[in-house]
Amino acid sequence: MQHSIPTRGVWTDQPAKKWEDALVSGNGCHGVMVFGDPIRDTIIGNHCRLYLPQGNSDYLPDMSPYLEKMRSIIRKEGYEQAISFYYQKATELGYQGLTMSDPSHPGLHLSIETEHHHYTDYKRSINYETGELVVSYKVEQQVYIRKTFVSRDCNQIIHYLSPGSYTIKLTDYNYPKMKQTSMVDGKVMHTQFDYLYGDGGYDVMIDVDAKQIQPLQQVAGWQIESEKAMLIRMEIMPYKEDAERSVIRKTEKPPVDYKSLFNQHVNIHQEMFNRVELTLATEDKRRQSIWTLVEQAKSQGKMTPVLLEKMYDAGRYMYICCAGELTPNLQGIWTGTFEPAWSGDFTFDTNVELSIAAALSSNLLEGLEGYFRLIKELMPDFRENAQKYYGARGVMAAIHSSNSGKHLHWNAEWPLHLWTCGAGWLAHWYYQYYRFTGDRLFLQHEVIPFLEEIVLFYEDFLIEDQDGTYRFTPSYSAENGAADNATQDIAVAKEVLSNLYEAYQILGYPEEKLDKCQVMYNKMPAYQVNEDGALKEWLTPDKGENYNHRHFSHLYPVFQSREFNNETEPYMWQAAKTAFAKRLEAWLLNEDGDTSSTHGRMHAALCATQFHMPELVEEVFRLLVDNNCFYSSLMMSHYNEQNVFNVDGNGALPQVVHEMLVDFSHQRLTLLGALPDTISCGEIKGVHLPNQLTVQQLSWDIEAERLELQIVSRVEQSIQLYLPLFAGSKQNKQTINMKQNEQISLIIPLKKGVSHHVS
Repeated sequence: MQHSIPTRGVWTDQPAKKWEDALVSGNGCHGVMVFGDPIRDTIIGNHCRLYLPQGNSDYLPDMSPYLEKMRSIIRKEGYEQAISFYYQKATELGYQGLTMSDPSHPGLHLSIETEHHHYTDYKRSINYETGELVVSYKVEQQVYIRKTFVSRDCNQIIHYLSPGSYTIKLTDYNYPKMKQTSMVDGKVMHTQFDYLYGDGGYDVMIDVDAKQIQPLQQVAGWQIESEKAMLIRMEIMPYKEDAERSVIRKTEKPPVDYKSLFNQHVNIHQEMFNRVELTLATEDKRRQSIWTLVEQAKSQGKMTPVLLEKMYDAGRYMYICCAGELTPNLQGIWTGTFEPAWSGDFTFDTNVELSIAAALSSNLLEGLEGYFRLIKELMPDFRENAQKYYGARGVMAAIHSSNSGKHLHWNAEWPLHLWTCGAGWLAHWYYQYYRFTGDRLFLQHEVIPFLEEIVLFYEDFLIEDQDGTYRFTPSYSAENGAADNATQDIAVAKEVLSNLYEAYQILGYPEEKLDKCQVMYNKMPAYQVNEDGALKEWLTPDKGENYNHRHFSHLYPVFQSREFNNETEPYMWQAAKTAFAKRLEAWLLNEDGDTSSTHGRMHAALCATQFHMPELVEEVFRLLVDNNCFYSSLMMSHYNEQNVFNVDGNGALPQVVHEMLVDFSHQRLTLLGALPDTISCGEIKGVHLPNQLTVQQLSWDIEAERLELQIVSRVEQSIQLYLPLFAGSKQNKQTINMKQNEQISLIIPLKKGVSHHVS
């Protein structure tokens, strides 16, 4: 058996020395990581439901009686004094201070040990197209293969071993907040993990199919001598204390050979992966090792097409692996530690939103089912947040969530409880799901109820100035400071109200509901422009700008809600562009910026696609590569130099690629709007867009001045074709000859279900 190098995937000839550099796979419920070397490989089993209770109090103090006092202090003395008062009062009422979410944690560590100290021809690979992880090497010319995948058919982690001698051991975590008990019965191991400071725990079942297998005496595991290939099957089963605990195996046993199990899985995974396809490189270039490709890009000082294609594929692969039962957390579905950064939780002030950024455009709708399920599970706690902190009906999202959605992550230094637009941002994907799919039942039963609860919060929370304009007080721009009327607060509220208004219209709701939305929308504060000509981050005259920051919250109308563009509101568009330029100068392109941050770079890139800045998109790609923000799997790190395993950048990068190639808003289809010079030709297929549009094919060749588009709409509509970086010497309905530095715009009528071709 030979190691087949995947063309849609990555490989390296270097073993992994740490879990962050592991090969990774998943099925949206289980995740797996494989790292080590032939002498000792480790399989880490993960499950999306594993968050370790810490025994912290989840008590929310009732702060609603003190809201008006806090607002009075804000008006008279400022935010610093108001926050100090509020925090002191909360602690008097029993608040324990800033509390991290219960952390995500691994489900099992299984080691595979051998005496293969003298090995050659080592390779390890991930096939993104199939989800299969392969490790191969030679000992005295004998080839050894280890293969792993997470089945989408039987929901188990499957591991294959070549014939040989192996010692297999399950790690005893010996973790003080968890009790572990293992029992080995022949070829089956059952391990119970009981949480000591919270509800439930989980079970792990491991089956080994091998000849000459002997249980170990001192630890949970086996010694195996086998002349035939071996199969290990692992399953993690979380349970709650108030639910029936069952570890009964399935009565209908799936096939026991690796090939059959893999074939039943791969048809599902491969179909998902191939729904969208980016082609920038040849098969030969794709077969190079990942670190060879990275070094080529570094030495050339530019993004190479083949590496960008790999990064793009890695992003969609991450989402396919991590989204399903829930949505990706900070680390996707993978972790090898009980103490992940920021608890490895669901962080809602930018990270979750970036991790799902390309879900709709990649046509991975089933992944968003997990997102909607998570929000629904957290809603009772979101309601309690709104009531306890602001005496309001409706919902207020926490910034950090895992087992709980209660907002416990704040103190005087980090007053994150003042950030009230989180639920509205989460709702963005609810309405977008409708726009992409046209699912009116989802619109009625999921979108409108969620938006209405957010509006209930606004009704109770917002106050009016003397002229009738709403005021958001308190208000906070995510992690960058507090002042009344943070621009993101207004932008999110406007999007919520406009989406709810439109949803009411579509489904024929009574006029009084539409009128209520319109009245509230009209009371929103107007955006402000400062003396630099930049859109202000806080719409208060006495609050200055802090341009040196990784968050781009005030540019929400540009990168997320698409509230305006250069045609609909040119003055505000230019102000937003100036604000963006200030952020670039002070943070992104400043070596003395406050911190490196992959999520900040991704938001910068998403803004750059809208402002049609191809050089900046290229610069963001290069910053990721030059600063070593990738592991060998091409999963990303939060900081430079592989510091902190985080996948939000992976989730966002395919959306950056989509938007730089084809983008749609305000009935305008933008083609090649931010295409870097280094990506001068290529093709993409299957990208989905709002208004039920599908780009069946887009191919381009800048040198040949050739562009070809095939697009289909599920509804009848007319769209405006827009090429901001090019001009057309021929502007009829079928032909575009491209020239740079001018613009072309033409109207295309689309009939329902009829493919339209432009070349």
